[in-house]
Amino acid sequence: MGSSASTLTPPSSPPGRVWQASAITTHALSEDGARLLAESSLGTSLRLPSNNQSRTGTVYTSLDTRGSQQTLTGTDMYAGKQCVVRTNKVAPVIIKDCREEFQQFLEISEPIIHGSLAEGMLEHPLIKGKYFIVQDFNDVKDTLQTYRLTSAPNFHQASSDQPIFASGQPTVNGLGKVLTHLMSDSHTQILLLNLRSEPILFQRVDDDYVPYSVRHQENIHNMVMMGDTKDSCDHIESCIRKEIVSLAGIEDEFVFYFYDNLDKLQQEPHIRKVEFEEDILLSNEVYAREAFSNPSLRYDRICLPEMGIPTEDLVDQFLSHFRESPAYLDKNNPAFPAVYLISHSGGRRSAIMMVMSCLIYAHKKGTLVKESSHIINPKHPNYNDGEYQAVQKLVNHLTDGNLIKQQVDSVIDECSQVINLRTCIIDHKKKLEAAAFKRMQTDSFVEHVHAGCLSALETYCFLITFNAYLRDQMPNNLSWSYNKWLHRNPEVIRLCSQLDFSELSSPPSLLSSQHRVLVYDDYIGLDVLSSQMDIKVSNFRRLMGLPIYGMAQPTRKGLSKVVNHLLHHKQGYSNVIVVNLRSDYVLEVDETSYSVRDMSNLAEPIHSQCSSGKDLEEMEQKLKKELRSKKVWKAYKEITSPAVDIEVTSVFTPEELYEQQRLSTLDMHYRRLPLQYDHCLNEQEFDEIQDLILSFMKESGSWVDNSHAFVFHCRTGKSRTSLTMAVAGLLFYHMTGFPYGANPDEQERVSCPNARYTKGEYLVVEKLIWMLPDGHQVKREVDLVLDRLFETMSPMHFHLREVIFVVFNKGKSTTGAAKRYMNRLSYDFLERYLYLILYNAYLHMEKSGHFQRSFTRWMTEVAAPAGVYELLDNLGFFTLESSPSEFSRLKNRILDRQQKLPFSGVFV
Repeated sequence: MGSSASTLTPPSSPPGRVWQASAITTHALSEDGARLLAESSLGTSLRLPSNNQSRTGTVYTSLDTRGSQQTLTGTDMYAGKQCVVRTNKVAPVIIKDCREEFQQFLEISEPIIHGSLAEGMLEHPLIKGKYFIVQDFNDVKDTLQTYRLTSAPNFHQASSDQPIFASGQPTVNGLGKVLTHLMSDSHTQILLLNLRSEPILFQRVDDDYVPYSVRHQENIHNMVMMGDTKDSCDHIESCIRKEIVSLAGIEDEFVFYFYDNLDKLQQEPHIRKVEFEEDILLSNEVYAREAFSNPSLRYDRICLPEMGIPTEDLVDQFLSHFRESPAYLDKNNPAFPAVYLISHSGGRRSAIMMVMSCLIYAHKKGTLVKESSHIINPKHPNYNDGEYQAVQKLVNHLTDGNLIKQQVDSVIDECSQVINLRTCIIDHKKKLEAAAFKRMQTDSFVEHVHAGCLSALETYCFLITFNAYLRDQMPNNLSWSYNKWLHRNPEVIRLCSQLDFSELSSPPSLLSSQHRVLVYDDYIGLDVLSSQMDIKVSNFRRLMGLPIYGMAQPTRKGLSKVVNHLLHHKQGYSNVIVVNLRSDYVLEVDETSYSVRDMSNLAEPIHSQCSSGKDLEEMEQKLKKELRSKKVWKAYKEITSPAVDIEVTSVFTPEELYEQQRLSTLDMHYRRLPLQYDHCLNEQEFDEIQDLILSFMKESGSWVDNSHAFVFHCRTGKSRTSLTMAVAGLLFYHMTGFPYGANPDEQERVSCPNARYTKGEYLVVEKLIWMLPDGHQVKREVDLVLDRLFETMSPMHFHLREVIFVVFNKGKSTTGAAKRYMNRLSYDFLERYLYLILYNAYLHMEKSGHFQRSFTRWMTEVAAPAGVYELLDNLGFFTLESSPSEFSRLKNRILDRQQKLPFSGVFV
């Protein structure tokens, strides 16, 4: 048969015969395609070709009941009859009385897998071999008892007569009832937002279409999340519907299997007819058709995650509906739409968007409180009012932070008919601490509640941040996107990513219960520079030509040796400043340095997030007291070997260790400057390093008179120490002048494979260089410092620039969790390199003003408007990978760096 349909009329058939058509000129009819299904009435018929039209060469074979055949040709035998021939995915089989019987081939390429919900239940085909279709209301608690009246669970309005409404998922008829109610309430404009990221299908039940969601056979009570954008969700729903229709076509009755009530499995599944796509409606069909027939209704799908907060893109998608109608933001114009929000149950997701909508409405109407009536007391926080450590830090950072928080609290309370987004934090907190008190640290329930607690707190911090954005941008009609505003306020991203401060309250008794243990700081292979023999400290080295030194954690003997070496021997400095960069707990027990580690992760010391040196010293004093409570303790010399018993005679904290040394060496100074992460510095840490150095270099000649030596150390003398030495080196060179090698004609030529990348010439680095004044020279100076630093530590194989490419390649050859870790680490190293270039640009621009403006301020006031944070929030090895990883985003990198420890203590 040809590409277009031909119209033929079969001859009159003798009794007992039917006519079968086959196109002998193009395709032979397969035997499989000749299977007869029930007759289908065709909506159209085609006319015979006229006598002067070419014939298709179709041959009709008469089949009688005895199996004999008779072949007829020519148009004379078709007189007075009509038939239809189709070729597109349809095999024409029998033609009689203007009706066609055909087979529609199934579009299923994968094997059809059958399964049952429970043992002894009916087996039937599963979607994608693993999914059931379950009625959406199974997991919805209709707290407000509205389903009976509206067919929409938990339908409610924000208090104070704000035009903001929400509900759980309505049926198709229920949606019509709600919209009719809103229009009869004089709402001339309606903004309907579907907040669901899970696929929803509406199946015909009686005279309504009822919503169903997709459930995995191993976790039937949880919905399956499949999309994160409107288009992807709509496409997934469409694919699921096509598969349901195809699977239903396997059965002669065209039926599929739906579960209405998981609590009464003896009545399940319900077998319902699904013959055509019209038997199941997609979300887009349900909502878009309402909007099509009602010009006053606008519809959008904003795919919120079931847990967590909206992404910046989703927030801007939501705000676009208000930007497109400036009257909605104009304080002098009363226009504002009725916002109707639909989620699964009308709970958490609806509440988040209700609060956001109410905040916009309240900013427009000017109904928010104007003055703060309460100041947080950090020593006695009220957790019922959401005064957690993370919230305190965020509020302290934001201008009028207390007022912004108080405004959010009042709006949350107005939208709390189903869930109060602030008090649910305290509910999770109580469950979490009760479980931890019972020593259930390894229980998955604790992890689950801990994750829920953090998610609720993240939501609260997000709403405070969103209100700060509105307060800043509503007078400008939201001219900046939320994403752009965050890039102009990068510290907000960090503060909202660092939520868990429970380590600050972890009990020292965890040592006694052996949930935490002591691990020897030194280990075989640590001293790669072989400095223990001469100086009694591992990895002792100098940044060539500068009074900047680095080392691993010293013991009392090692510290004394280093200080005397720098003060009294050939170096001849008059002052030595020792800077401890460790953010973990350190104790020296009988002249051996130990770190405190959790049994769940012996490889890494416990880092106390965002703690000051004073905070760390206080906790180390508590740990010291715990150690003194008994004589013998278990400790690890090597984490690959069993623990051994150690007898405790003397215990010193780092502060006490250095105070003892000062008794004999008054020219030694000690500072604790804990760096949060091994491989990255934030802006404040750059400032702290710079301020510390400048505080000792106040005399005009101190930069060149070789009077002060700075010795930095972390646990190993590698990552944090090397990075801090590089920062200090850049500052010193700006004050004393860069040596030979910093100018274009002085650089060493590099000729080796992938030299472009080992020189740090990635696309994102080039973009930064193009952006910075004299950017190539700025990068060249950073490279000089890194090369000079590497020359004194080359046995470590830890060049701060070249390691980017090395780790990236390692990540490509690994799998699983190791691959993910190496991938993030390569992005961390790339970010670190960019920050060093930015810091050097800052030194160039601010040196003439004696650094009156801090690096943090410079990044906010100068670098951010130039687009630096857009760059840092879109990192990537663009010429080396097909697409950037999740660690392209700043927030994802921050979250993944954080240590994952079992919860203990108090959620603060």
